[in-house]
Amino acid sequence: MSLRRCSARSGSTAVLEPTAGRELFEACRSGELERVKKLLNAENVNSRDTAGRKSTPLHFAAGFGRRDVVSYLLQYGANVHARDDGGLISLHNACSFGHAEVVNLLLQHGADPNSRDNWNYTPLHEAAIKGKIDVCIVLLQHGAEPSIRNTDGRTALDLAEASTKAVLTREYRKDELLESARSGNEEKLMSLLTPLNVNCHASDGRRSTPLHLAAGYNRVKTVQLLLQHGADVHAKDKGDLVPLHNACSYGHYEVTELLVKHGACVNATDLWQFTPLHEAASKNRVEVCSLLLSHGADPTFLNCHNKSAIDLAPTALLKDRLAYEFRGYALLQAAREADLFRLKKHLSLETINFKHPQTHETALHCASASPYPKRKQVCEILLRKGANINDKTKDLLTPLHLAAEKSHNDIIELLVKHEAKVNAVDSQGQTPLHRAAQCGHLQSCRLLMSAGSDPLITSLQGFTPSQLSKDTIQDILQGRSAGREFGHRKAAAGGLQVRRPGDCKEAVHTTECELQGRRGTSVHTAALCSWLQPRGRGGVPAAARC
Repeated sequence: MSLRRCSARSGSTAVLEPTAGRELFEACRSGELERVKKLLNAENVNSRDTAGRKSTPLHFAAGFGRRDVVSYLLQYGANVHARDDGGLISLHNACSFGHAEVVNLLLQHGADPNSRDNWNYTPLHEAAIKGKIDVCIVLLQHGAEPSIRNTDGRTALDLAEASTKAVLTREYRKDELLESARSGNEEKLMSLLTPLNVNCHASDGRRSTPLHLAAGYNRVKTVQLLLQHGADVHAKDKGDLVPLHNACSYGHYEVTELLVKHGACVNATDLWQFTPLHEAASKNRVEVCSLLLSHGADPTFLNCHNKSAIDLAPTALLKDRLAYEFRGYALLQAAREADLFRLKKHLSLETINFKHPQTHETALHCASASPYPKRKQVCEILLRKGANINDKTKDLLTPLHLAAEKSHNDIIELLVKHEAKVNAVDSQGQTPLHRAAQCGHLQSCRLLMSAGSDPLITSLQGFTPSQLSKDTIQDILQGRSAGREFGHRKAAAGGLQVRRPGDCKEAVHTTECELQGRRGTSVHTAALCSWLQPRGRGGVPAAARC
């Protein structure tokens, strides 16, 4: 330890007498794990060495690079934040002596990479001063801040040895880093990568960043690592191309997807006003084009030659697909935002039931789940134009499932009125009633029940709606279920299947089947249908009063 850290006797943790506690500290110093295991207990795991700087056993093990002992102490409850008399934590010790594996272990257990001692020295100061390159890299990868100044106003870079100065700049072994990104050498990449050089530019050529190269060469795992460590998806090369241009130009679907998910702009333009979609379309990268369109890419943008992505598409098939999918995605977005003007602009018989290629959502799904106030008007227009009310997403969700989950009761009423299937099941075997009950939407449950939702249907996990619901809803569903079970038992005794009020069509179909073997006539069927209708005052069927 440096001379600046004179002991300043402090600390409230229990201390061991020199004679009684020396054995544990010596075992930690020498790395005798079995001996440490015999000596360690709950009372002495964070004890202090009174003969020195009031260090803990963890300070000793970390400073001497005893990884196995450090690991055991941490498992036993050693405090990574414990400070000695100079304000140093065990991470300072490990960094000062260049024990990179121990540093990694301490950081994984919550040690603060920016912890300051009594003189505002951080672990990064320690590593930089002592020329510990590997430790500097590990610290930077875990969020160490190189701009912190000590009490003399000096940063880690100011105090760094010549060998570590480069690590604290953007230029640290950047040629090797760029080559690792290009070739996909992940191990080499991680040994060089820091938040300072992750966005370095090549000194020649196109002045690409590591992410440009990894994206262009389809190094999926490398792209993931770079993004996790702060690579800039908006970084531009010499021609103002972003990494997404590279990925799209070569048709790298997974990389394109990763970049878009991390915020890459799908309509970014280079010096020639080419967008990533221009690149993909001109090279006939069909699936990449579809992916870009699904995230808002505009195929009508013109480049410096006044050409759109549609113009650059090499086949008539791709030209048509770009135009169709652009209108389809625009319709989905308009429905999602309940934007009547844009909806009418993009709505046609061709696009009314357009499905998102990945999610299989239609405009009616989007509008049913929309939080915007004009969603009902949008749904009405879509239904009037022929939207399929029972279309299912990739997870087998109907528009009614989504409306029930969001408690959009205005949409539930509208969909039910247009004969949406109230007992349709999704990929988990759940009905819209399951969804509403699970989310605690009381009024939605009432609407669905009155429309004929069956509270006895069990999901694939074996749950009925009431078993997924809260107390208030549970009472309603269980009460209705009890009545339903009684009706089923009574029907079984009489040889008839009970139907809900209003299920006349279903009852007619079932009863005709049942009566075929009994010489039943249409009169029998009509009579039964009349019996199933809810009664008004004086026993008159409700249908007769309409």
